[in-house]
Amino acid sequence: MLDKMVLAATLYYKEKLSQQEIAKRLNVSRPWVSKLLSRAEDLGIVKIEIVSPLSGNSELERNLCEKYGLQHAGVAEKKDRDYVSLAAAQYFVSQLESNDVVGIGWGDAISRFLRELTPLHLPNVHTVPLAGSFGETKETLPNYHAIELARKLGGQPHLLHLPAFCGSQEEYDLLSESQMWNELRHMGEHADLAVVGIGTLFSSFLTRNQVLSEGEQKELAEAGAVGDVILHFLNEEGESVETELTKRLLRVDIAEVKKHARTVIAIAEGLEKLPVIRAALRCGLADSFFTDTETAEALLKD
Repeated sequence: MLDKMVLAATLYYKEKLSQQEIAKRLNVSRPWVSKLLSRAEDLGIVKIEIVSPLSGNSELERNLCEKYGLQHAGVAEKKDRDYVSLAAAQYFVSQLESNDVVGIGWGDAISRFLRELTPLHLPNVHTVPLAGSFGETKETLPNYHAIELARKLGGQPHLLHLPAFCGSQEEYDLLSESQMWNELRHMGEHADLAVVGIGTLFSSFLTRNQVLSEGEQKELAEAGAVGDVILHFLNEEGESVETELTKRLLRVDIAEVKKHARTVIAIAEGLEKLPVIRAALRCGLADSFFTDTETAEALLKD
């Protein structure tokens, strides 16, 4: 049996014979050849290695997982293509199931992730934004990302036509009791998968696009905020920061998302984001994390 297994593997992988040709030579059925090849892989006789720019730095990935308690880490080189986003997109597809609800964030990292995502046909997949709307560009519109993700997956988007930033406590109290908010909040917090970015306070789209006023930025900074994950502002220790602004936000509870999702995929890179990335990973807001080599090395230094 072992001799036939090695012979079948040699003929198939080295001599490039088809399974049907091997079956004729060994005087067995083609399904039997398929079983021999599969068994050869199981026993380690055949080892298949995929060499690609997405293979990543296994040592950095392993060290990130060990240090921050991650299920999976992807580390890609910065080259002529956005391999960080491509690696995240391919991992997402590997985790996706045909009836999943997917919660989606926003920002530049999510836009790049969606550009790299291969179109699929999964009509029973549902997508949902993880916060209300804000900003004026595609990168700052959670609903846009839910629509684009659904388009790429051939699924069904669910949209939240409410603001993320309420202008007053009265407005927040009214909208937070609405049926639309509570239905989509529950859907987002019980998503099967979630894909989020990690934003730094002073150079993110929230400040570049004047979503946060100078007064609100100052208030958050004085409270110790270094950035956010789905509008959950964190200090360097990974603790939630609360201000008057954060009491008026329509966004899902990221802790609930983490509790219910099979995996939360976070994508972030850049040395300017180190404090908030460390904070988010230390407090366990992501199961899987994708970044570039430079950022990964810096995350492992402290």
